[in-house]
Amino acid sequence: MSEKSEAIRHIIATIFSAQNALRSLAPEFKWTGLGNLLGDFGECVAIEHYGLKKAGSGASGYDAIDQDGKTVQIKANYASKTIGIRGEADLLLVIKVKVDGTWEELYFDDFEKALSIANFSKRDNKHSISITALKKIK
Repeated sequence: MSEKSEAIRHIIATIFSAQNALRSLAPEFKWTGLGNLLGDFGECVAIEHYGLKKAGSGASGYDAIDQDGKTVQIKANYASKTIGIRGEADLLLVIKVKVDGTWEELYFDDFEKALSIANFSKRDNKHSISITALKKIK
């Protein structure tokens, strides 16, 4: 095995090991796959930071509920210039995750307001919103 391949293997093994540790710390999240890993991280930190209640496993279109009973769809973004949304919720919360694991709020407001500037893709059956446009309506 080449040095490069061995380094890649080691990084992947580290990610999987970290996922196992995350499952032990917060078993209510799946912590699987790289996309799901970012999404689970976003949900976990947002729920804790904003004092939200995690939605039940059968919830459709939202990830949490706030103190007023409003549904919240949570999206975590790392590098993409757009976010994709499906379903319906009262509020949309989008956070930007940085390389060191810190994060910042990009948008936390009305879901319909964000949806009004989104583009719909029939092929993907979802709406997409550019991060730039989302920041402008904040």
